[in-house]
Amino acid sequence: MLKPKGLFHKIKNRFTRQRYVVSTIRKGENLFETAVFAANFFYTPRSLKRPALIVESPTQDDAWETHHQLKVRLTLEIPERLFQEYRAA
Repeated sequence: MLKPKGLFHKIKNRFTRQRYVVSTIRKGENLFETAVFAANFFYTPRSLKRPALIVESPTQDDAWETHHQLKVRLTLEIPERLFQEYRAA
């Protein structure tokens, strides 16, 4: 069985109707990165070089948990407040 290489979800915010893509990948032996990209109507990221948010995690379990939290919260909360919260932490 193959190990999962990453996660990918398409999100539409309920308040702003904006679309986002949440992606988690392995960056190194002990480094995972979860990125949130603003997306267009077809859920294609507007800019791969400028994600709206990047969160790094030391373990796969932490990265998966962060990914799922962002996925749910980005659907239900105002995106800018969520991004500010993660940037301040």
